[in-house]
Amino acid sequence: MKDKKKIIKEISSWIILLVFTVLFSALLSSQVFAMTTIEESSMQNTLYAKQKVVLNRLAYKKKTPEHGDIIILYKNREIGSFGQEFIKSLKSLFNKPKDEEKDRLVKRVIGIPGDTIDIKDGVVYLNGNPLDEPYAKGITYDYGAILPVTLEDNQLFVLGDNREVSEDSRDFGPIDLSHVEGKVTLRTFPLDKFGKIE
Repeated sequence: MKDKKKIIKEISSWIILLVFTVLFSALLSSQVFAMTTIEESSMQNTLYAKQKVVLNRLAYKKKTPEHGDIIILYKNREIGSFGQEFIKSLKSLFNKPKDEEKDRLVKRVIGIPGDTIDIKDGVVYLNGNPLDEPYAKGITYDYGAILPVTLEDNQLFVLGDNREVSEDSRDFGPIDLSHVEGKVTLRTFPLDKFGKIE
């Protein structure tokens, strides 16, 4: 009988530890930092598909993104409340919705609130000045975007570094700050590319 109670107690403690670990992991990844895998080629040559990066969810809690920041955003949904994001993170530990992965994009911030963005002859203009973009790959076509555009207080203009294949603000327009999940700060895989992302 004592052995049975001991076994039950042992199993219970392992279950409690497992539940705590899952909840803590979901809390951490939904509110602080998350490991994520790049699924697209639109950020080459800065980031490649299958590379793993760290997303800082706290980066924009008290400030707005800056020019050149690499962010993860949702094209069609706002970031929810603490509870909504926690539950979403908890669910994603067991099953990642395919449609959400297609909606989640990695892009570079080109324009911030108040900026005017234009694209002429393959060159991006920020507030009337041509941008020096050593990270850009290919020609920056405007793809029929309505330009120039002046960004409102809650808007960003984002582009992928791989300009000829990227779906970005040239296609879906400026994005709302409420759609920004966080800032990509560190590449962790492959190991030979480990380090801060610029």
